[in-house]
Amino acid sequence: MTAYVVFLALFVAAYYVDRHGLEAVFLKVWIPIFLCIPFAFTAHIPMVPIRTFSQAAVVPILYVLFKEKGHLIRLGRLEILLALYVVLRVGADFNSRGYKDAQNYAFYMLSCLIGPYLMGYYIINSRRMDIKTSKMFVLIFLIFFPLFLYEAKFWVSPIFKIMSPLFPDAFSGLSIRYGLARTAGTFEHPILACIMIIAVYRLHRWLTWTGAWKERQEGWLGKIQGWLKPLPFTFEGQIAIALIIMAVMTISRGPWIGGIAAAILVGAGNMKNRKRALAIVCLVFVIGGIGGKMALDAYITPAEGQVIAAEAQTMLYRKVMVERYTEFLVEKMWAGWGLTTVPTIKGMESIDNAFFLMALQHGVLAPALFVIIFVYAIVSQVQFGLKSPSGIAPLGFTFSGIYLMCFFAFSSVYMGAQTEPLLFLLLGWGEGMKSRKAETGGPDAAPQVLEKGHGFRRVLR
Repeated sequence: MTAYVVFLALFVAAYYVDRHGLEAVFLKVWIPIFLCIPFAFTAHIPMVPIRTFSQAAVVPILYVLFKEKGHLIRLGRLEILLALYVVLRVGADFNSRGYKDAQNYAFYMLSCLIGPYLMGYYIINSRRMDIKTSKMFVLIFLIFFPLFLYEAKFWVSPIFKIMSPLFPDAFSGLSIRYGLARTAGTFEHPILACIMIIAVYRLHRWLTWTGAWKERQEGWLGKIQGWLKPLPFTFEGQIAIALIIMAVMTISRGPWIGGIAAAILVGAGNMKNRKRALAIVCLVFVIGGIGGKMALDAYITPAEGQVIAAEAQTMLYRKVMVERYTEFLVEKMWAGWGLTTVPTIKGMESIDNAFFLMALQHGVLAPALFVIIFVYAIVSQVQFGLKSPSGIAPLGFTFSGIYLMCFFAFSSVYMGAQTEPLLFLLLGWGEGMKSRKAETGGPDAAPQVLEKGHGFRRVLR
């Protein structure tokens, strides 16, 4: 019964959207709930598909969004791809697991993937909201910094420690490397945590380039800015250091490599001659990819009589895992085994590749379509960023860098917890930003007027 506390998020979001409007409830309710409360804390009520705090909070937000902005919703290329993706995965799940499980999975995809996409597209609809949303993500992660330090020392997240009595079936996975606890925060796995941190770091760098940190901050950011003033470095430098330390504490190589690739791609957008820089970046990626593959093969292939290093063993595990599970994939290549009914091999229960796991669950067409979505998002955001005036840091390049980082990271971990909804939020945010040109005079137009309260009160009464 204590798990039913998740529904408090629904009532808080309903009250807040009634009193303060869509923008405020998105910034001050949904984002904090989404980031701060682990997805492992779930409620299971018969006939009710709502499981997590984030799902509960999104319901009233989407209701008001459809009520007030439904007439603005249009189907473009990406929306069609996403619709096909949802239908394909839910249909495959229905075929594998039956109606009841497929229904719950459909609600998950609508509330945690399509919901964030729509919020990103239609609520983050101005340059002012670009900045406010980015700052809210940064604020939450600044608050996480001391919690990460606590977790590194005591091997448990304070949030898990406080809330776990309400959810006795939930657990916080502990991963050790080099004798140190790999911090995961509220994101269930260190690699997932690192993906989230690097995404926020990229948003922070974009804010830095726009000069958003030079002014005196408001609210909690202003308080933190005042507390940190006696310390060395500027406020923007202090934020960068904190985020880098947090990423290091996860000890996650996949997102680190993806983060470097993202930084290179985003850096091309800040060059005077973006097209030439982009051509150089593509060449570097091709050469680096070939060289990296050769180095990895040599690293995980020991010479005769040589003992393979522990770090190489984890990389070798992923290669062997794919080879061993391929026979299951071939058996149900098109339909998949189902979200939770993939056969497991003893000693290899962890399928550490989101794309391969997706193929096992719902057939090879699902990851193929997902890769198409990735490629479209990266290319379209780069093309959009190339149109920005010289001397402006394009947010499109920041988004493309985050997508690229996720693509690298998901080849070494499952796509779980907050990472998948974040990715879809960014997809909607980026796609919506491209549509502003005709309405606001360009992607970097002046902020619009803050939305006021809405008529949700009439719905509740």
